[in-house]
Amino acid sequence: MPWFWWAGQSNHEDPTKSLDPSLKEFLKEQQPRPYVPAEPPQKIDEPQQDSQPEVALPDTNKTYEDRPVPPESLYQDGRYAHIWKTYTPQTQIAATTSTAVDRINQAKKDRKREIHRASLENCAFEEEIRQECLNGQNVTSRFRATMTMCNEETKQYTRCYQLQSKFLQALGYMSGLDSDAEHEERIQMHADKLYHRMMDYEAEVEDAKRNHKPIPPLTSVFDPKRPAPTIEQMDVPVAVQARMDAPLHELPPHERELAARAALQEAKIKTSDTAEYQKFAHTMNDERKQRQSKIAKIMGEPIAKWFIPDPEILDKRFDESMKDLRFDRDIWRDDVSPAGSKGSKG
Repeated sequence: MPWFWWAGQSNHEDPTKSLDPSLKEFLKEQQPRPYVPAEPPQKIDEPQQDSQPEVALPDTNKTYEDRPVPPESLYQDGRYAHIWKTYTPQTQIAATTSTAVDRINQAKKDRKREIHRASLENCAFEEEIRQECLNGQNVTSRFRATMTMCNEETKQYTRCYQLQSKFLQALGYMSGLDSDAEHEERIQMHADKLYHRMMDYEAEVEDAKRNHKPIPPLTSVFDPKRPAPTIEQMDVPVAVQARMDAPLHELPPHERELAARAALQEAKIKTSDTAEYQKFAHTMNDERKQRQSKIAKIMGEPIAKWFIPDPEILDKRFDESMKDLRFDRDIWRDDVSPAGSKGSKG
């Protein structure tokens, strides 16, 4: 039988010995390669990041045992004081979590809102007269309100609101980031006083014209002991005049000083905000360049600029028309005598 002939052969004999060499080479190439585990990737030493001081956030769960009841509480007599022991003012939280740009933008919004509120408060009497006209006490008054829409009362109220807003702007109402409530209230009261002084002067002028009397001399609306400054003395820059609602020569003589001082004060605040914006933007650009340089050390400059593009040139984005302008005038200084203010050119 055939298996007897194969029984004597060694089991370790190569079964491919009798194969063609080209076939053996082909089979050798087709054999699976042995598995070799991949080497772990080499660890790249990352540049040490600059240690930045951590911002200490306020602890909103901290208990203040000896602190009095905050002004936000409606009960200043001590009721519910145990609830207010863990209270953290919103201003304190915002001061540690917001950026400089956020604070400037919020201050601008708050100032605009507060000027609107204070103007409405100072014009409460004019608003009451307007509402009484619109509501009407009898048939005759209601018929008049329907026919005229209380045009005179509405015009008086609108003018009061506009002038009160101008006075508040001119006196620097809410112009500081750390404004004091008591100080701002005094400014609001003084603005109302100056408004009524202007209304009294207008009434005197109307009475003089009606009775053919000489017109009362025009004095400064901010200091009646001084004469009203001329347009040359106020010296409003061209860049500021371009932002005004109307040129000074088109306004009534007794309103020019108010319009000029309000425009100068607003330009002063805007220039200060622009300087803060520019300072913060340069700081952000410096930090951006540092991040770009760190990536460039690892991946190269082209890839770093692709991830973090070069910062824009910020100097061209800011208004330079009011740079290096002086917004304060000697005609409104308290330490200048009235006689010396006549010849002052600002």
